[in-house]
Amino acid sequence: MKKVKILLIRPNRQPVIEEVKGNEEGLYGLVYFPYKELELEKDIYLIYSKEAEQDFPLCRVYKGIKIYSNFVIVAKELNTYKSLTKEQINKYTRLFRIWKRCNNWIKSEY
Repeated sequence: MKKVKILLIRPNRQPVIEEVKGNEEGLYGLVYFPYKELELEKDIYLIYSKEAEQDFPLCRVYKGIKIYSNFVIVAKELNTYKSLTKEQINKYTRLFRIWKRCNNWIKSEY
């Protein structure tokens, strides 16, 4: 199966590009199952664990939704993952990066 580029976001770390299989199996080990999908824009999804709240640290807050543990940003069409474009990678890296100011970590929040 063809590998695709996705964006992986972990607690207290900057977003990184990962290459995974272009199906659900490619997310194993990156996002804890069961998971939820949140559509960010047409064919672009934020995928995060829906049961990680009890056991994992807060990773980011997006539009009031607290996301615990790792999550990924993927492009998806007809239930098949496809690579994010450079523009999408840049957009979501900026959105979910951790800001550093005066030796204090400030997490981005939308």
